[in-house]
Amino acid sequence: MGRVAFRSSALILGLCIASAAAAHHPPMMERCYSLTFTGHVEQIEWRNPHVELFIRTDSGESRRVIWLNTHQLHLAGIERDTLRTGEQVTVTVGTRDDVVTRPMLLAAISRTSDGWEWSQVPQGC
Repeated sequence: MGRVAFRSSALILGLCIASAAAAHHPPMMERCYSLTFTGHVEQIEWRNPHVELFIRTDSGESRRVIWLNTHQLHLAGIERDTLRTGEQVTVTVGTRDDVVTRPMLLAAISRTSDGWEWSQVPQGC
């Protein structure tokens, strides 16, 4: 009886972990297809689980972009004052078939004024 209970518990735990991972990084957040656009930083939300950027494109659209979490950015030398609202940036994001209505994962960002940049190679492509 102990083996059955252990196997059942292990199976349930495995399913919960897989479900949580799928919920955190849904398949709609593509990593292997990219879209690049230029715009101005409208808003930066420093929160967990991820920092979010809202970019107003040159064509007037507002796009929500998901960055890393605050700890990962800190380790990369990026602090709250590294990027500010109003700055012009060029952004490369992961998207699916040029669909831009959902949150997009940030792959690269550069600031026009001084050439500052950050990028991360997409994983799993």
